[in-house]
Amino acid sequence: MGTLKDFLSFKRLLMPYMLQILFWAGIGGTLYGTYWLYTHDNWAWWMALVFGTLMTRLIFESLILRFRTYERLVAISNRLEAMGKPQKEE
Repeated sequence: MGTLKDFLSFKRLLMPYMLQILFWAGIGGTLYGTYWLYTHDNWAWWMALVFGTLMTRLIFESLILRFRTYERLVAISNRLEAMGKPQKEE
């Protein structure tokens, strides 16, 4: 993680770390729901196992991708500044 100053000034974002924790909580919830369906003799437990984990993964991947894109754009901006190229501000 970064320094406390980076977090307080929003230069380093906290949400990507929280999304990873929430992802594993979602996987745990999906597995618990699958187990509950299995123990109650519901035939759809295998669908919950396959599609529940897949959908959880896809949803969180799309959310994390947004933050990774932002991080890459900041890296590109920092490299352009280091090279001395002027940046266009709008």
